Amino acid sequence: MLRPRFEDEEEVYIPEIEVDESGFNVHDRIPHSNAGVALGWSALEQQMFDMLLLNRFAADDQELLDETARTISRLVETFEAHEIARIMAVAMMSFQLAAAEDKSFEDEYNKYREYIKKHPEDLEEI
Repeated sequence: MLRPRFEDEEEVYIPEIEVDESGFNVHDRIPHSNAGVALGWSALEQQMFDMLLLNRFAADDQELLDETARTISRLVETFEAHEIARIMAVAMMSFQLAAAEDKSFEDEYNKYREYIKKHPEDLEEI
């Protein structure tokens, strides 16, 4: 199958996420970037990079994009899929904590660590 190569800047890489009756969909599940076309990306690869590059700040800031990619690589190398899902859930809840209670996850975690240093008997058993 011959895949399109985009010449017009306006057509290149503007991911749109859609949820329909079939579930989660990014574009038509084919490469929508010149890089995706040139690299022969599968639908899964294209969806993965659409999600990665959806943040236009990340796409415009190479250092931020590189750090995000390194973080993803470290997560995948370090944790099982169910652990990554749990980490993602906590990260999303941290946004809710900031919005609903005006608290930061980092501050609350640091308070917890300080408390545990002073009261090791209260450390949760894992």
